[in-house]
Amino acid sequence: MKLAYPVTSPEGRGKVKAFTKDYERVFPLLHDWGYQGVELLVRDPDQVDRQYLDQYLKQWNLNLAAVGTSPMQIKDKLFLLHPEESVRREARRRCSGLLRLCGDFGALALIGKYRGQISEKPGCTWEDLAECMEDICREAKRYGISVLLEPQNSANINNLNTIDETLSWIEERERRESVKLGILADIYHMGITEKSIPESIRRAVGRIGFIHMADSERKVPGEGKLPVGEVMKILQEEKYEGYISLEIDQMPSCEEAAERSARMLLSLADG
Repeated sequence: MKLAYPVTSPEGRGKVKAFTKDYERVFPLLHDWGYQGVELLVRDPDQVDRQYLDQYLKQWNLNLAAVGTSPMQIKDKLFLLHPEESVRREARRRCSGLLRLCGDFGALALIGKYRGQISEKPGCTWEDLAECMEDICREAKRYGISVLLEPQNSANINNLNTIDETLSWIEERERRESVKLGILADIYHMGITEKSIPESIRRAVGRIGFIHMADSERKVPGEGKLPVGEVMKILQEEKYEGYISLEIDQMPSCEEAAERSARMLLSLADG
C-alpha cells in the first residue's frame, strides 16, 4: 500500500480538505514525510497545466494517484445528475476532461457526490445514473484508466450509500454492459454507513482501488474512535496494493495534518 495526499490544482482552490498551495511548496513536504502519490482535486481539468504538474511530480518522485471532483461541485454546483440540462451537460464535459487528465498520467478517476441525487426529475433517475456511468466507463476504457465510485452517507447523497449497495449496483452494470467500475472506500463515511468497517473492507477489498482514510469527525487517523489500526491490518493481510489518501480536516494546518497522518499510518504499516 502507498500513501497519497489531496492537493488542489491552482484553478480549483477553495474550502476543501486538501493542500491549497503551489506544487513547488507542497510536493517537497509530501516527499519528505513519506507520501508516494498525490490526489489532485480539480475545478476544470482542461485548465490544468500538465507540464507544470508533471515537472514537480517528477522532481519529487511522486505519482499522480487519482483525480477528484470536489472543487467542481463546491464552487460550480455541478453534478452528473441534475434537473437542469445545462448543468448536466457541463458536468459531463468536465468529467470528460477529468478522464483525459487521468489518461495523461495513468491516474484513477474518482466520482463521489459529483454523481448527483436520485429523483424522478428528468436526468436524475436510476436509469440516468446507469446510462451516464456506462458512458463514462466506455470513455475511460479508451484512455486505459479506471473509474471508482465512492459510497457516502445519506446526509451527503441519497444513492449508493453503503459498500454492499454499491457492490451490487456495480455487479448489475457489469452483467448488462461490458463496463468496469471499482470502489473508493472512505473510512469516515463507512463509520456512519457500515455495521462493521473491517468486515465491509474484507468483503469489498477486491473491488477497492483507492481509500480515503480519516478518523471520526474527519480527524487525523488514530486520533478518533474509528478502528483505523484494524483497517490497516486487514489491508496488509489482504495485500491491498492501492493508495491510501487522506480526507481530513486540515487542522491546525495542512502541514501538521499531513505530517501527523503520515507518521501514524506509516507506524501502523510497520507494526
